[in-house]
Amino acid sequence: DPRTFSGDEIVFVKKWVRTRHAILFRLSNKTVQVIFFDKSEILLSKSAASITYVNKEGLRQTLPLDSVMESGRPDISKRLRYAKDILAQLITGGPHGP
Repeated sequence: DPRTFSGDEIVFVKKWVRTRHAILFRLSNKTVQVIFFDKSEILLSKSAASITYVNKEGLRQTLPLDSVMESGRPDISKRLRYAKDILAQLITGGPHGP
């Protein structure tokens, strides 16, 4: 029956915003992806318990979110704060940041 779908749901972009420093995507599975124009990237899982970080050289790491905030990794922490600010503005409909 073509009306039944066996398997995972198709993931699609629900919202996106472009800023001076990045493009943020909110996906239908509640994942948030931020691609920065310096070639780095962060992905937040829907539970927000883990983060995947891709640095400017393309090295990919998946880490627990709480350990990132305590690790003293300014490269990741700075990007997370930026993503949080953009997400807050996207949710509230406020002006898009710098």
